[in-house]
Parts: sequence; C-alpha cells; structure tokens
Amino acid sequence: MLRILTTAFAFLLIVTRSVPASSETFHLKPEQDWFSILDGDGLAPGDVVKLSAGRYQDRRRLSLRHRGTSDRPITIIASESGTVVFERPDDAQNTINLDGASHLHLIGIEVTGGAAGIRISRSAENADEVIGIHVRDCHLHHLGGVAITCNEPGTVYRQCVFSGNHIHHTSGHGEAFYLGGNNATATFHDGRIERNYIHHLNGPDVSQGDGIEIKDGSSGNRIIANVIHDTKFPAVTVYGSGGGPVNRIERNLIWNTGDHGIQAAADAVVRNNTIVKAGQAGIYSRDHQGARSGNLTISKNVISQTQDAAIRIYNESTVQNRQPIEIINNQLHPGNGNTIRVANAAGVTVRNNRGRGQSMPPDVDESWFTTDQIDWSLPEDRPHPAWTRLTRATLRDHLFTPAGR
Repeated sequence: MLRILTTAFAFLLIVTRSVPASSETFHLKPEQDWFSILDGDGLAPGDVVKLSAGRYQDRRRLSLRHRGTSDRPITIIASESGTVVFERPDDAQNTINLDGASHLHLIGIEVTGGAAGIRISRSAENADEVIGIHVRDCHLHHLGGVAITCNEPGTVYRQCVFSGNHIHHTSGHGEAFYLGGNNATATFHDGRIERNYIHHLNGPDVSQGDGIEIKDGSSGNRIIANVIHDTKFPAVTVYGSGGGPVNRIERNLIWNTGDHGIQAAADAVVRNNTIVKAGQAGIYSRDHQGARSGNLTISKNVISQTQDAAIRIYNESTVQNRQPIEIINNQLHPGNGNTIRVANAAGVTVRNNRGRGQSMPPDVDESWFTTDQIDWSLPEDRPHPAWTRLTRATLRDHLFTPAGR
C-alpha cells in the first residue's frame, strides 16, 4: 500500500511540474502605479502587459529585469487606440533599462528624452548572456544619446530582434543601434535588424551617428531592408565575425550619409543594397580592430553619386594570408568617376560590374561594361515605417536623378 501511495505521489508531482504556470494579463494606465509592475522582475513567463495611451513619466531609474522563455516570452505592448510614450525629463538616466531580462518583447511604444533610449545589459544576478530581446514597431527620437545599446562589457547577446522601428534625432555618440563592444568586449550574435526607418543622426550634438553598428567578434546577424538616411557616420558598420558565421547586409536603402554608405571590414555578405549620395565611398572595407579586410562578398548593389569611389577596398599588402574578396554584378555610377578602388588586387575577384567611370587599377575588372543605364528599384517590403512617412515617387525622383540631367 505504501509503495502504491509513493508511486501515485511521484506521478502527481511529475504531472504538476509538467503543467506550465498560468500567465496573467495586466492593463495599465499612466495615472496608475505602472512603475511597480514594469520595474523589477515580477512578471512571469507568458505574462502580457497592455499599456493604455498616454505619457508614462517617472524620475526614478526604470529597470526591467523580467525573464520569459523562448516559448513563453513576456510581452509589453502599446494599446492600438492611441500613442504610448515613455519620457524622461532629463538625460541623467536612460529612459528604459533592460537589466538581465530575457525573452522580453517591447512592442509599439514611443521612447523619448533621457540618455540612451533603451539600454540592454546583463545583471549581477544572472548569467553573462542576454537572449531573446525583441523591440518591434517602436518610435525612438530626440534622445540624449544612442537609441538602442547592447554593449555591456563581458556580455554575449543572442537572438535579439529589432524590427519595424522608427529612430531619429539622437545625440552624443548618436547611433541608432550600438551592438557589441569595442575589441569584442561584448558580442552580438544571430540577431535580426530589419525593416527599420532610421534618419537624421547628424545633428550638432552627435559625435558619430552610425545607423547600425555591429562591433568586432559579432556574427550571424542579418541587417535586412532598412531605410537609412542623413547619418553622420556610415549607415551600416560591421567589423569581423571572430570566426563565426558571416553577417548579412541585404536590401537596404541608404542615402545622404556624411561618411561611407556601408563600411564592412570582413566576414560579410553585402548584397542588393541601394546607396545614393554617400559622403565618401558607397561601400568601404579596411582593417579595423581585430578584423582584417577579407571574406567579403559584394554583389548586386546599386551605388550612385558618391563623393569617393563607389566601392573602395583598402587592403594593405603588408598583411599576409588575407581571405578573399568578391566584387560581382554591381551597378556603379560614382560622383567622382572612380567605380572601384582596390589597394591590393591579390585575392580580390572583380567581374561583371557595370556603370560609368574608371577603376583603380584600370584593369581590375576585365569584364566591365560601360553604360549610363541604372536599374533603380525601391524595396517594397511592406509594412515598413518608412513608407508611411515617405512618398515613393518623390523619393525616386529626388534620389535617382543626378544633378544636371
């Protein structure tokens, strides 16, 4: 009898543990004590917080430490009936801090004021890994620093998704996305940065102002279908992957950068991007921190009206055993006449490119085809925050008609 009861109790314990705890839905308004719900780690996997329209303001440091799971994330979402704004009155603190949170989704909120808009880091109580943070369909603007940061030293960031966001008018270093740390002190892996509209990171209080910057040692990321213009530094900057999978930069529309359009040191596929009116080169590669220029595929890009060469590779010959670089099937119409500039042609394959201008060295692309025709195409990618704010026909006429024509 005792054995039967023991077996039955064990079975009941197993069944009880296998049944997930029930999740809750919280409805919050600005006039309620919303801070006590959002701050801390009190939300459980599967919980949903629905925020009513209004301005959520508090001078205290807002620290979200909630930890969901991959199959039961925690969701904080704005009401569809109005705008939900998180605002700090000063830049003494970040507007939102995610400290050791995991599998946490922020959807549809507006973030303004403060230092950084959303700073994502680990906490002393949790492991050195941050995983599964999503920021989607948010509006971050007029900030005292960077919009979204993942650069806590000693932290590995994995599987984070930033999509459909509208980001503009930052300050300080001024990046929209600062992902990873210098010299691989923090790394960012398997992320998706897609369909964001990023612009005007070039104000008088901005010292750098990249659109999307992914630091050295970060790998397997996808930078897809973003619309980026009026940045002080490159629209997209990647370093090297530290031996991991390549980073992919594809189908982005970029114009009016104060620097290069895209800067990729190594370990990247740069494909099907449209770059117009870059302040320097359209696509640029050089050694940077631990990355050595190489393991690059640059293909099917459209580059026009650049101040420097359409594509420039500064790969010094003094560095031995560089990995190969391919420059294939691009349309190149630079403003200064230099289509492709390669410092060291060894290990660089250049073929089937076309456009108007000359290369350096002159014979680097023996299959070059001279033409004035440009096959322009604006990415459709709907829904996209850019196309609710820009008129596609006007944009096409503005960008793709060179001065004097």
